[in-house]
Amino acid sequence: MTTGDLANGAETAPASPPRRHYHLGVLALVSVTAVWGSTFPLTKDLVARLPIADLYAARFGIAVVVLIAVRPRALRNLTPRLWGTGALLGGVYGVALTLQTIGLAELPSSVSGFVTGSYLVLTPLIALVWLKTRVSRPTWAAVGLATVGTASFSLLSGPVGAPAGAVALTAVSAALYAVHLVALGKWSRPEDAYALSVVQILTLAVVMTVAAAPGGITLPHGAADWTGVLYLATVAGAGTFLAQTWAQAHVPPTTAAVVIAVEPVWATAFAAVLYGEPLTWTVLVGGGCMLAAMGIVARPVPEERPCPESPVSAVS
Repeated sequence: MTTGDLANGAETAPASPPRRHYHLGVLALVSVTAVWGSTFPLTKDLVARLPIADLYAARFGIAVVVLIAVRPRALRNLTPRLWGTGALLGGVYGVALTLQTIGLAELPSSVSGFVTGSYLVLTPLIALVWLKTRVSRPTWAAVGLATVGTASFSLLSGPVGAPAGAVALTAVSAALYAVHLVALGKWSRPEDAYALSVVQILTLAVVMTVAAAPGGITLPHGAADWTGVLYLATVAGAGTFLAQTWAQAHVPPTTAAVVIAVEPVWATAFAAVLYGEPLTWTVLVGGGCMLAAMGIVARPVPEERPCPESPVSAVS
């Protein structure tokens, strides 16, 4: 579920030059949401045959091997700050992903996608409390519009017939995604994007492997399952982590949250095309609101400000 620094009461991005990098960051996040959206129905299909921890142990194990193979020196000379920050971010993301996947096993892909989208409301609130942020009026308008889109689906069609426990787990995962989103925006720097992505994925691989080890790790069976896992590992794993980490060094957290809120639209589209899940008027209205919200935040270019240190920077 990948920002510039928010400081001195304004939501800002740290990169230079701001305009080109800001818009490239938004475009990168849109691409990330499309890939993430495709993982909802695919993951739902795979967890029917593979335990959750085993699936993610294979997914992130392959992803970290790919990243290190591309840059063999990626983990050399890393500061304690990067190790600590990456491990913390990876841990938060791992818990969120696990809870979301447990819920997804009992929910339609579209319902899971839109409930996950509730992080959109939490992101500016967390940024306000943690970073003392003042979010701009257009961004708040986009948050409100995207929230209406989320509600039109999750309230009007999501909870009906959906297990309350699965919805609750997915909602908790959404809160953790919001924390990860704000934290990544606070601590990510363009020059550290690759190393930070590697440490996060390495943390996920270790945690999931430890969780899967007691019962023995079950590997995918057959070409179709291996193809799905490889897609999750490379495109939806290594690729999206790199893209999000770089993008959030240039795009403020709340803006990034609005852009990423389009993910459920992609999830619903893939679920409808690949698995025949129905499209209702609530889904279409919700998706339209979210796309409109993304259009709002894609236009303004925030001011530049330096990125603050992470809480573990003192040991570096």
